[in-house]
Amino acid sequence: MERALRVTLATLATVFVAGCANVSGITTKGETDELNDHIEVSSELFAEPFMGYPAPTDYYFEAKISKQTGLKFYELHLAVNKDSWKRWDQVRFDFDGEPAALPLIWQRSDMTCTDYGCTYSELGVAGIDEAMVEYIAAQPEPVTMVIGSARVEDSLAFTVYPQEAEALLEETRQLQM
Repeated sequence: MERALRVTLATLATVFVAGCANVSGITTKGETDELNDHIEVSSELFAEPFMGYPAPTDYYFEAKISKQTGLKFYELHLAVNKDSWKRWDQVRFDFDGEPAALPLIWQRSDMTCTDYGCTYSELGVAGIDEAMVEYIAAQPEPVTMVIGSARVEDSLAFTVYPQEAEALLEETRQLQM
């Protein structure tokens, strides 16, 4: 009985460790779905925020690949928590020595209030060129991006990791049509 229990626990531990070691955090959808005209590749699970709550921001990359043409369209998705509505409309960063500004479109917003104050949450997306994702992937250090607006002085800096961009690009390369 004791030996069977040890074998079972050892097997479960091996399966658990093997399962965790194979998770890259990059997901694909639509590859075998004949009704879907594109494939979605996402880094949403690459580095999830602790407890699922971004503080103050979290991001992930997404690529959509047309099954007919093979054309790729990249997006930078953002989840932001802040102390008031900011009305930010762009993401800025240094792209190969030049300033770049990506238009930011907020898709959802929510406000949560307690006795201690309110938190304002927004989910947004910015289109990003493949060359920009490749630039981020090639950097030896994380890239700092800033969410802001030309209309206001307030902004929020966050860090984008080259390893995540490289993992997304590697998956999209494997899906060449």
